[in-house]
Amino acid sequence: MKHVMKIILLISAFTISGYSDEKSRDFFAASGITIGAPATTQPGSYKIPMEFETKIMHSGQWIDTVSAKVSGSDILVTATFTSENRKSRYPGYVEMKGIPAGTYTLKYQDPDGKTHPMGSVVLP
Repeated sequence: MKHVMKIILLISAFTISGYSDEKSRDFFAASGITIGAPATTQPGSYKIPMEFETKIMHSGQWIDTVSAKVSGSDILVTATFTSENRKSRYPGYVEMKGIPAGTYTLKYQDPDGKTHPMGSVVLP
């Protein structure tokens, strides 16, 4: 019975470690979030290329997704990482739909809601 419990605990630990986890800005290198030039995909829809470089690189971290939302004139992004060994679901950009063209301030949003300005982006 002891061995069964140990096996169950090990399986649980491996399963839990594979879950996605939103990361705070300090997870990334000082200049570790780079933003490319936005492209219009259709009126009111844009793709903003983004790359993420963490402070510590190791084979056990995989970028899972990047979420983005608009709040006034701010675009707030948050990256989610996982330790599960699989391909990233993040295509290399964030897609914004149904927003007007203009200048926005891109900010990284920590899981606790604190924001960090990353620069301006002009949506054509």
